[in-house]
Amino acid sequence: MNKLKKVGLTALATTLVASASYAGEMSVSGSASLNYSGLNTSSDANPWSMGDSVTFSGGGDLDNGMDVNVKFELDGGNYDDYSLKLGMGDMGSLTFSGDSVNAGGVDKVKDIVPTAYTPVYENADSTDNGLATTSGRITTGMWGYTYDQDGLMLSMGYNPKPAAAASAETSYAVSYSGLMDGMTLSAGRFDDGDVAENDTYGVKYVAGSITAAYQITKVDYESTGSNDQDAAHMGVSIAVNENLTVSAGRQEVEIDTKADDEVNTGIQASYTMGSITLAGGFNEVESIGGAASSDAEVAMFNAAFAF
Repeated sequence: MNKLKKVGLTALATTLVASASYAGEMSVSGSASLNYSGLNTSSDANPWSMGDSVTFSGGGDLDNGMDVNVKFELDGGNYDDYSLKLGMGDMGSLTFSGDSVNAGGVDKVKDIVPTAYTPVYENADSTDNGLATTSGRITTGMWGYTYDQDGLMLSMGYNPKPAAAASAETSYAVSYSGLMDGMTLSAGRFDDGDVAENDTYGVKYVAGSITAAYQITKVDYESTGSNDQDAAHMGVSIAVNENLTVSAGRQEVEIDTKADDEVNTGIQASYTMGSITLAGGFNEVESIGGAASSDAEVAMFNAAFAF
């Protein structure tokens, strides 16, 4: 009886070892940050906050040459940013976004303007106008496909049921960098069912340590009660050295029926020392949402630590 037990345990151990040899690897990475966001319209709010996240990622190769990767993130105690990706080599990749992940489509090109820290339309107000996703986009339960070879990038996003009473969302993106050294052309379209059609076009040029971009976006709402938007966004970043980068940008958003254009401007800088990055800057918005005399300014600082 003891011999039979020994043979059985040996066989089980051999099976476990054999299974482990085919298993992929799971890794854990983390980051923490200290943030300051001093908004002049929120003087009673504490401008200091802390960010933290832990990411679990893993994957493995398949017998047919493809690979599978999965990612989960714990951020501020919440379970978010998770996705499953199938890499198909030269045929591209297929991604399913469980939550808060850019699976593909217009997100690839919705903002190509370079920045040292954060876009000029962030932090000064609550709504990011003038983007190809301004009308709304749901990433939970979203499928995405991306092909990126020889300077050509093609991507598509699809969410069959973003909400209970919502129509399917589809988006497309394309970029090409083969026309001239340093220049990349891009275009994208997002149709969120019965809400709006969003189109964007842009050009980016890199010359040595300088990167510049110009992008136009149109948000066309189907409802006559919503105001269409036309935006022009431009910016430049300079890599002063391998550690220090500075940038400046401006975005103008024309909103139908509004007397004034919303104008976002900002200057930023970032400095990296190994696993520590210090970044910050100043953003300003004039005529928020097209409302006259509705302005805001924000001073930003971020210290990020990767581990």
